[in-house]
Amino acid sequence: MNRSAFSVLIVGGLLLASAFNTLSAADRPMPTVPDGFTIEKVAGAPLVEFPMMANFDPQGRLFIAASAGLNLRSPDLIADTPNFIRMLEDTDGDGTFDKSTIFADKMTLPMGALWHRGSLYVAAPPSIWRLEDTDGDGVADVREEIVDTFGFSGNAASVHGCFLGPNGRIYWVDGRHGHEFKDKDGNMVSSGLAARIFSCKPDGSDRQAYAGGGMDNPVEIDFWPSGEMFGTVNILLTRPRVDCLMHWAEGGKYPHHEKAMSEFQNTGDLMPPMTELGHVAVSGMVRYRSDALGKDFQNNIFTTLFNTHQVIRSKVIRTGATFRTEQSEFLVADNSPMLLSHSNSQQLEISHTIAVQEQPSQTY
Repeated sequence: MNRSAFSVLIVGGLLLASAFNTLSAADRPMPTVPDGFTIEKVAGAPLVEFPMMANFDPQGRLFIAASAGLNLRSPDLIADTPNFIRMLEDTDGDGTFDKSTIFADKMTLPMGALWHRGSLYVAAPPSIWRLEDTDGDGVADVREEIVDTFGFSGNAASVHGCFLGPNGRIYWVDGRHGHEFKDKDGNMVSSGLAARIFSCKPDGSDRQAYAGGGMDNPVEIDFWPSGEMFGTVNILLTRPRVDCLMHWAEGGKYPHHEKAMSEFQNTGDLMPPMTELGHVAVSGMVRYRSDALGKDFQNNIFTTLFNTHQVIRSKVIRTGATFRTEQSEFLVADNSPMLLSHSNSQQLEISHTIAVQEQPSQTY
């Protein structure tokens, strides 16, 4: 099969290998994937060491929201800004990254990357940023704060994104640390403590909330061909804790913290999850758009489960006005200290040979 027909999901050669590089060769367990699939290393240390979320641009460069490897709380992150956006390039076209540079340094905790119309959109608390390299030297010389302010503690349950919607809007998700939006005159236009899915125009204007609730940590979103929104969330249900796949309904109100409920109009019962996964720490999620793996894979959702060291495959089945899913294992790395990372759904997808890139066919 033609390798260029496939694209990378969430982990694989790049992000998996970076975690394995901390182990001796004898202690590096290889993950298992279904028959007919392979895993290839496309980059490791020292090119990349602590990747978190990533996205390609049309040139095939990979922009990684990277950590400096420090565990800091929000006051120290604001004071030190130790984290950054790393850019990887494959300069000789052999499918392996061989060049690594810092695209944007001195960031708090970048948790996502979206390349859109010549700019990189990044959620890094307390703000949403637009980064641009105007002189082509591989370093962002424009750093525009387009949306603020979001609360955060430093535990990564804060703003994640950005993601491109089929309507051309920029989306992101926010954990339960609160937000305050002000207009150009300093007047408060929106505030609250609840978690929400937000969007805005690419210039940061027209900020809107799509859905929200008392959940602790929504992480990713993607869109069904009809435009309906899916996502992942941690700690939607409690006693016991349950992390979930979601069908986010516009205007929907979701569990679980009662203090958040008063911030939303109550028109009925709280919205349920689409899929209950248990205490797994859901992270990266993407809808696979291509039919290159066969029609049975098209529009499947692939999700990383951090705690269980897995990537699962979910077949999506419409049920009335919502959906249900059927899960199966896709990648399993038992007993390995993996760093399972996130992806941006518009340009990162699952791979037959994990870590091969495919540019999206649609443009918004």
